[in-house]
Amino acid sequence: MLPTPHVPPPSSKPAARPDPVAVITRFVAELEGHAERAASAAREGRAVDALRAAGAMQMLLHSQAGTLRDALAAAQSKRVALETRLAVRKALDGALAPLGRSVRALEAQAKARQARQAAIGAALRAAAVSGPARSYAALGRTAGAKHLAVTA
Repeated sequence: MLPTPHVPPPSSKPAARPDPVAVITRFVAELEGHAERAASAAREGRAVDALRAAGAMQMLLHSQAGTLRDALAAAQSKRVALETRLAVRKALDGALAPLGRSVRALEAQAKARQARQAAIGAALRAAAVSGPARSYAALGRTAGAKHLAVTA
């Protein structure tokens, strides 16, 4: 039998936490990049690219959720230096307003596109109902043809 390798016990020191201001700044920069890609794709009518950029935004949020929670906790924790807490709050205030505007712009574009598509659909349905019947039976009736029952 082979001896089992010795695994040292986990360190009792907590892992070094990243700078919360840097975490928030990097996250917002990446998220704004994805939001800009989604907005430009939506403006240019590239729905698939806009959807991919929105999905990248969600994946980024999901992958960074734990780190962001830690960074936001640093803004509220009394164990963190006051200067750091103020810097985190300042980073959040400076980042959330432009990000909120870009997300609201995306929502407005999506609602406008959805309203436009709903109007087109309603117009097509109205044209189909008010126009002449398109079935062969209806065409035969309008031409004065007799209905023949087909039996097997």
